Amino acid sequence: MPSPARSSRARRVVALCLSILLLDLGLTLAIGEDGVFLGHPLPPFGAITHPHQQRWLDTLEEGEPRGNGRFDAELGWSWRAPSSDAEGVHIGALGARGPREYTREKPAGTRRILAFGDSFTFCDEIPDNASFEHILEGRAARTEVLNFGVSGYGTDQALLRFRRLGTDLGADVVLIGILLENIGRNVNRYRPLWSTSTGFSATKPRFLLEEDGKLELLPQPFATRTELRSAILDGSVLDRIREHEYWFDRPRVPTGRLSSIVRLVCGVLAERERSPRRLWSAPAEEPYRVTVALLETFRDEALAAGIPRALVLIFPTRSDLDLELAGKPYWGGFLEELDRRAIPAIDLSVPLAARERELAGHPDQGTLYYRRHLSSVGNSVVADAILAWLEESETKER
Repeated sequence: MPSPARSSRARRVVALCLSILLLDLGLTLAIGEDGVFLGHPLPPFGAITHPHQQRWLDTLEEGEPRGNGRFDAELGWSWRAPSSDAEGVHIGALGARGPREYTREKPAGTRRILAFGDSFTFCDEIPDNASFEHILEGRAARTEVLNFGVSGYGTDQALLRFRRLGTDLGADVVLIGILLENIGRNVNRYRPLWSTSTGFSATKPRFLLEEDGKLELLPQPFATRTELRSAILDGSVLDRIREHEYWFDRPRVPTGRLSSIVRLVCGVLAERERSPRRLWSAPAEEPYRVTVALLETFRDEALAAGIPRALVLIFPTRSDLDLELAGKPYWGGFLEELDRRAIPAIDLSVPLAARERELAGHPDQGTLYYRRHLSSVGNSVVADAILAWLEESETKER
């Protein structure tokens, strides 16, 4: 006959197990079928990680999307040229954003600058005339600045877009924009596995870093937008991108969808895995090595195309800028690596932080960010930083 003490322990164990089961059941009800808890998608991640994506897929069923964006079998997505959207964003015949058209042949006596990168290069959420390209063009004498940025791009897609559009335009300078967050995009093939809360489900190409240090292209796997949509809806998109998708099954959830408690724990791990701070602190890991190799290759290909100068622009998010203001930037090692490889770069957090301090207490002068991107005030800082670099580099060459 069991002792009273042993019976008491057994009852406590049973009570604890029941409490855990009830908690798990309650969390399962709170999470629901879409796998989202308090706005955060939880692993294991499927083809659709957030309800926003289903709504985006529904719009594709209606036919070719309106506006500037289009499916691109090589790049994943791109701009329709020429085009404009309801927000007044204009894409010219060459594929560059701006309120004016540019000729393929550079006008005599003109300095021509090309800008490639993601939404911070494209200058999302603001009018054409608030972009740093437009501002720089107005401040630099006899200068054209063509904005070839594309929202959501990785550095890999920007490099491929440069190969397609930028090698024969007579450029004097190529600007290579990189948001610090892009380090995770550069090893990603299916956007929702990297940015799990995105409303945009698309596949993209990526590059693999070979043992000899060269980059090998892994193409975007779908030939048409319709094929991509069908693969997302039936889940087969994951099979198509599984190989060399860095973010597939990160983290692995040992219980699958059975335990909501385990899913919540793994959700925390998933956010930690995807933290740019962590990724930039791991120079031996694939995201860091691939990103640096992409920037070096971009620089080398620009020079090989006869473009005299290539400059990397490092953009901070609002939270990154706050770290710079607090004296706690996490990307110092990245800057040192670029310097070691003789890749010219401007860490834009430095002039932006200086301008932020000037704006303190002067709300009438505007803010550096509008929504999630730089405002005209912030882009003015970017334009001035580029102009100062141009003047300095051109002075050294005289």
